[in-house]
Amino acid sequence: MSERDIQELCIGSQPIPNSGFGLLESLTLDGCHFSSDVLLSFSLLPFFTNLTTLKVQNCDSVKVIFDVKYTTQGRDVTSMGQILPFSLKKLIIPKLPNLKNVWNEDPRRILSMYHLRAVYVEDCENLTSVFPASIAKDIAELEELRVKNCEGLMTIVAEDNTNLNGTNQELPCSPIREVLLEGLPKLTYFYHCKGTIFHI
Repeated sequence: MSERDIQELCIGSQPIPNSGFGLLESLTLDGCHFSSDVLLSFSLLPFFTNLTTLKVQNCDSVKVIFDVKYTTQGRDVTSMGQILPFSLKKLIIPKLPNLKNVWNEDPRRILSMYHLRAVYVEDCENLTSVFPASIAKDIAELEELRVKNCEGLMTIVAEDNTNLNGTNQELPCSPIREVLLEGLPKLTYFYHCKGTIFHI
């Protein structure tokens, strides 16, 4: 498959082929130059639920990895209640200078990533947080977290602004064996939720 074919799949301009995408377990994208700033569009997500390893590097145009904010014909399909269970265990995203969000919205109604065990982020200078709140609450199996040289990063877990009853939402006690946080000059807290701040 050519880079152009991959690009057209990612932006949704090419029909998803009836092939083995559903069986794909590992995907590496290196040095791709997309016209779209989104890597995996909403329409692609159901075809990658068996993906266990995703590595994206040296892709200057990428601003979002997972597109979970999608509207069609004026209807917001993120509120339809369909949750996609992902098998992703390892996420590796180095050298994405324009990456702003791994998920472009908190995907609480779109997908879950219960099996995520290792996350490596490096040289993503425009990224401000690593996880949205709902993903952070899902990842009870996370064992390794490495975040390096992300100048704009302010928090590991984004603040949960959807909790309207005023109660704190605690993160699960994940059996993390290794945490490496290096070269993050703007990092001020790990997690902030309705008055409770877990400082670095």
